[in-house]
Amino acid sequence: MLSVLISYLYIGITTFLLGFGVRMFVKKYLNYEIKENTSLIYAGLGVATVYAGIYSLFSGVSLGANIGMLLLCGGVLLLGKEELISFGKQWTRNSSKGKILFLGIMLLVFAYGGSRGYLHFDSGLYHAQAIRWIEEYGVVPGLANLHCRLAYNSSAFVLTALYSMEFLIGQSLHTVAGFMALVLAMKGLDVIKIFSRKKVLVSDFLKVAMLFYISIIYTEMMSPASDYFAMLFLFYVVVTWVELEERKEESITPFGMLCVLLAVNVAIKLSAAIMLLLVIKPAVVLLKEKRYGQIAIYLVMGILAVFPYLARNVILSGWLVYPFPAIDLFTFDWKIPAGEARYDAEEIKVYAKGMTDVLLKDTPISQWIPNWFDKLKGLEKVWVLSSVISVFAGAAISLWGVIKKKKELYGFLFLQWVLIAGYLFWQIGTPLVRYGYIYILAFPFFTIGLWFMVLLGKKEKSYVLFAMVLVLFLAYKGGNLVQSMAVSSHQAYYLWQQDYVTLDYDTYEIDGVEFYVPLQSGQIGYDKFPAAPHERYDVEMRGKSLREGFRRK
Repeated sequence: MLSVLISYLYIGITTFLLGFGVRMFVKKYLNYEIKENTSLIYAGLGVATVYAGIYSLFSGVSLGANIGMLLLCGGVLLLGKEELISFGKQWTRNSSKGKILFLGIMLLVFAYGGSRGYLHFDSGLYHAQAIRWIEEYGVVPGLANLHCRLAYNSSAFVLTALYSMEFLIGQSLHTVAGFMALVLAMKGLDVIKIFSRKKVLVSDFLKVAMLFYISIIYTEMMSPASDYFAMLFLFYVVVTWVELEERKEESITPFGMLCVLLAVNVAIKLSAAIMLLLVIKPAVVLLKEKRYGQIAIYLVMGILAVFPYLARNVILSGWLVYPFPAIDLFTFDWKIPAGEARYDAEEIKVYAKGMTDVLLKDTPISQWIPNWFDKLKGLEKVWVLSSVISVFAGAAISLWGVIKKKKELYGFLFLQWVLIAGYLFWQIGTPLVRYGYIYILAFPFFTIGLWFMVLLGKKEKSYVLFAMVLVLFLAYKGGNLVQSMAVSSHQAYYLWQQDYVTLDYDTYEIDGVEFYVPLQSGQIGYDKFPAAPHERYDVEMRGKSLREGFRRK
């Protein structure tokens, strides 16, 4: 727990400073001032992700990468000293002792949750190995030949490697998702402001959905699974987008910057790319007003956001986007065979639909959906049904808003249709629940919020109903949290974080180098390195060292 708490503080300080650097840049070149702490930290997380991805193209992401990041933070301190002092004074004036105390309690609660819990099965299967390869080598040509899952290449892994601190403490920490959840929990708990403003906003509904999601992953957030990173980024973007609409933000800059963050998120989870439809709003405004200089700035930032991810894809697997062989541009000797890439893509989709046989990939939607739905847990079925209803409810309120010319709703309705598209894309494509919480949780809550505001928003006591439900929700979830903490209180993780799994293994050799092979369920963890899921006698090293990579014989 103590190691997690220190890690959170380190991540918080560095991402805040990196985000403050973004603030200075945006203020100078895009004429907008970022004021919210959460926005600064999430901007910093985006910068740290891109920085770690670029660094990994040249070297292992370890001590040197941290020194480089600290130098960047030092540059922000030097260049923005006066702004930082002014920002700090303003934050101190606006923060009561009670608020600071509550922040401290939340730090401890999330450090506790981030120190122990359920380690995602895939973390033992390949996440831990991917992170160790990044820590030690950065990126290795043809690594996917050794283990095809290492080609999935989520930027969540390079960000985890940046903050793993293995070089310092001898254990690879996996604390970033927990820190991200902590920051969003603080933002979500702003929902209690309804008691002082006595008015319900659409964003309040989304904040409840966000708190609900964080409660779901609280016992799992120590796992470096890319799903958690992607969903937390998406919740931040959607909630902040709605807040901008609510305060009738005139500047298009914050919307554009959220789209840049979405580009970073695509490198974390490719399935989140559908949410980039949000870029339509800033693109239309900028083109209409002929702000070509700003368009160029956004394009450069967007390219920087995805470039390290695409470059890593090519180096790891020989494909620009793995496992999608439709984009076939390269002929490197380490390239994964097209048939294998195609099979891998089909296997992912089939598994997400509740099937295990790739030969069933062409099963009609009318046949696989009943079986898929039947396998869902109770609440998951409720969420999916709520999303289906929200498609029609969202279309209805959009039609009503256009007919009645409710221009104040147009910004919300645009987001509504992007979420509808996202839900349909998820449902038809890869409907694994953990891939789609933004669509089956945030989307219904957002739709309910819109209808609530239209039907009850102008009624003087409408907030009373919401407040009653909110109190019950927070009390219930608070009780669950205490119970969860009590159940795991006997576990000895008060100093160090729960480590990756260590299971039985065997060994074999490739060109004189020893490799580990798991003997139980394919999981090998972190310590037994390098590892492959099974003996790969069809693979050879491209040189004398691991750094030179692998290829098929």
